[in-house]
Amino acid sequence: MSNSQRMALPLLHIFRAALNSPSSAVWRELTENYSDRAELARECGELAHRAFRDGDAWSRVHVHDVLTDVFAYEFSQTAASSPDQDAQPVIRDVTSILENAVLENEFRQVPEEWLKGYPTGGKEYVRWLKALIQAHPASSHPMYSQHLATSATIEDIRFLLAQETSLDPRFDDILAVMQVGTKGAEKMEIAANYWDEMGNGDFGEVHTTLFSQCLASINVDQDYIDRNLLLEAKECGNISAAIALSRRHYQRAIGYYGVTEFLAPRRFRQLVTAWDRLGLPAEGKIYHDVHIGVDARHAAGWYKNVIGPVVERDPDAGREIALGTCVRLNSSQRYLDRVLEHCERQPTAA
Repeated sequence: MSNSQRMALPLLHIFRAALNSPSSAVWRELTENYSDRAELARECGELAHRAFRDGDAWSRVHVHDVLTDVFAYEFSQTAASSPDQDAQPVIRDVTSILENAVLENEFRQVPEEWLKGYPTGGKEYVRWLKALIQAHPASSHPMYSQHLATSATIEDIRFLLAQETSLDPRFDDILAVMQVGTKGAEKMEIAANYWDEMGNGDFGEVHTTLFSQCLASINVDQDYIDRNLLLEAKECGNISAAIALSRRHYQRAIGYYGVTEFLAPRRFRQLVTAWDRLGLPAEGKIYHDVHIGVDARHAAGWYKNVIGPVVERDPDAGREIALGTCVRLNSSQRYLDRVLEHCERQPTAA
């Protein structure tokens, strides 16, 4: 695609600028002009087709840059000066096209045979699903199981944690959204997970606070993140947000986030081992130390009290839970492949 073609997205450019605009007039004009909204939808459709059907690399980057802006907006608060700034009609125009294209591209990469033949009893299904996870290459990725254990440098850890900012700082909000509409033990399990994220009521122990402390201890600031964030990290962040914020993906989301809970204790233990080997500041590893125990407990609860009962209630949900599980595994593998590739190209001296 030529440079002129790449720039031929004028309304999408206006849309991205409007996400950072304090003026409700901008959104009213976009919302009320249906011909412009139709043209904006056309631009999004063309961009998505180029990204995921034609394989155009620039278009794929642009899709995720737009979605990154959208989700930053969605996870923020409206200013008191603009309570009537209703951006949702236009945001839904854009995200319904772009996030669907992203997710459909992920779904196409999951072989159908991975999703078949599952048991419909809750306990049996959980055992089946955990075996599916453990058989996937992402379950014991060499970035964690080998590189961190033996040869990671301080810069490697800084680079890895910069990528983790695509999900970790908003995980508490994602849990808050996911529990909407749930009941009983299912709601209580997600709520317990959320309360742990909230430091059980102690602001100093809130996990986002601890994660910020971790980044600060090794001098990972926003400028460093902006300069180093990989496309694959943005993809993981956008998939994570899309699958959680849309209620129709709930069953896929509980599979997706079940992987996160299941793999985090092992991965974080390996990171802490590297942290200690390199003599990094003790206060910086508290976030990962805490999650080694907490996530092991939540993983067990998530499968017992959320995933198992959902399958018992609706056996057809088993396929959707497995699909979300596989999307997380596949995207995690791509992401860690790129992080490891980057680290292995760097000088080995710490």
